[in-house]
Amino acid sequence: MDDLLREFLTESGESLSELDVELIQFEQNPNDEALLGNIFRLMHTIKGT
Repeated sequence: MDDLLREFLTESGESLSELDVELIQFEQNPNDEALLGNIFRLMHTIKGT
């Protein structure tokens, strides 16, 4: 079980780091639909994991 938790934390941490960058970019360019789609995909991946 510890391996699963460690893997979850690693993957979630990576996704959250990417999400942080994406949200800043989206703040600067709120009309970028591709960027918004990627933000939703990242959140869905974290939720699903």
